[in-house]
Amino acid sequence: MKRVYGLETEYGVAVDGGSVGAEDAARALFAPVVAWGRSSNVFTPAGARLYLDVGSHPEYATAECDNLADLLAQDQAGDRVMAALAQAANQVWAAQGPRAAPAALAAAVPSAARGAQGSPAGPGTPRVYLLKNNTDTEGNSYGCHENYQVARLQAAQAGPLLIPFLVSRQLIAGAGKILVSPRGARYVLSQRADQIVEATSSATTRSRPMINTRDEPHADGRKYRRLHVIVGDSSMAPATTMLKTGATDLVLRGLEEGCPMPSLELDNPVAAIREIAHNWERPHPVKLADGRSVTALELQEAYLEAVAALAATDWDHRVVDLWTRALAAWRAMDFEPVATEIDWVIKHRLIQRYQARTGASLLDPRVQRLELAYHDVGPAGLAAKLQAAGAMTQVTPPGAAARAVLQPPATTRAAQRGRFIRAARAAGRDYTVDWVRLKLADGPAVSVWDPLDHDNPAAAALIDALGDPGPPGLRPAGPEAPPAPRPAAAGAPSPGSLDGILAAAAMEEAG
Repeated sequence: MKRVYGLETEYGVAVDGGSVGAEDAARALFAPVVAWGRSSNVFTPAGARLYLDVGSHPEYATAECDNLADLLAQDQAGDRVMAALAQAANQVWAAQGPRAAPAALAAAVPSAARGAQGSPAGPGTPRVYLLKNNTDTEGNSYGCHENYQVARLQAAQAGPLLIPFLVSRQLIAGAGKILVSPRGARYVLSQRADQIVEATSSATTRSRPMINTRDEPHADGRKYRRLHVIVGDSSMAPATTMLKTGATDLVLRGLEEGCPMPSLELDNPVAAIREIAHNWERPHPVKLADGRSVTALELQEAYLEAVAALAATDWDHRVVDLWTRALAAWRAMDFEPVATEIDWVIKHRLIQRYQARTGASLLDPRVQRLELAYHDVGPAGLAAKLQAAGAMTQVTPPGAAARAVLQPPATTRAAQRGRFIRAARAAGRDYTVDWVRLKLADGPAVSVWDPLDHDNPAAAALIDALGDPGPPGLRPAGPEAPPAPRPAAAGAPSPGSLDGILAAAAMEEAG
């Protein structure tokens, strides 16, 4: 079956200077969102969901994608939107201080080119940073949730097949972490490994599992389930995101196409994921349910061997190539061949080079700030600098992420969701949307149950009746319409709207 994917990324909030706490900063960040949609939970014209999650974590859920190219662009678009929100709030605080008026925050739009730091903050001026990581200094964890549409009849088989794969996947997709304990500090492979307490569960926070089994398909529930993987680390390196999601898709395809798959049930998956994360510098066997012992590398090699022949597209072949090279690097314990592609390797090399230059230990605050800077999606973050220096490989075409801020994928139902949002706002009409439904406040709802239905006749008729919204992007300014009820504030873009934030996020970098 054709895969439908999606990523949900929760971002950490850090505030430097001033008297603004993380929760207040998160609310300030979302002031333009609330001004635009009368809610902190909105869908953007790109078909993505932008919202403030439990614990005041800003979250971006990509639109539904049916290929890796769109998924990667959408994921990076989320980083750009978050960076623009942070930049806008920081500019207001730099001008007005920590007691900036709510109206000023709601009207915040980055005034400088994307990536500019803005005016230097004075003493007592807060500055907010958004971090694409998975743990904070208080021990809280937040995640990157992966979604894969699978056939309902095969969903029960998918979990047991995937658990050993997901436990060992941190070798190729971990983000790395400086783990501080009473015994000192050390570098481990995964940020999420120590947060996992079950293999599968319907809970997400009370009892954090590797796979969440809550049955919310966002599609025809008679045919499909949404496999909700919540064990993975957030990835800064685009190549790691490609490998993480692409390899998981290939393993699922192995099940769907009846390939002989390895029987590798773990005796204790929760203990195994932590042991692998902590003991990566030498082969560390974990116990299988049948009494055998295998290493994480052997687990990954078994999965790769089982599904490599399923590669059919250029993206599939890129995934298999990187997967093969990453495992070869593990076999040789020489990670230089993947040192610009695998997250934990990139960050580890960055930290090691800094330590060699300064003599700092992992407990040194400068090293810990360096780790945070690696995950910062804003202008102070290191990802863009590493890519420009050739130290982090970019796998998406130039401009793809910027376009994905405003343009939904063309081959899923997100295309019509984005058109509907633009058309309703251009017509000054009140509306509501979710993953399945499109509804005008004074009209019936249209439900699109197939995520691959990008030209649904009923949805097309609803959009056409509103008038042509034009190409994805900002609609022309015009007279302000009367305030619309939640979730959509109708009328022309104003300095207080999310439109300006999205326009800034969609700007191409100069040069």
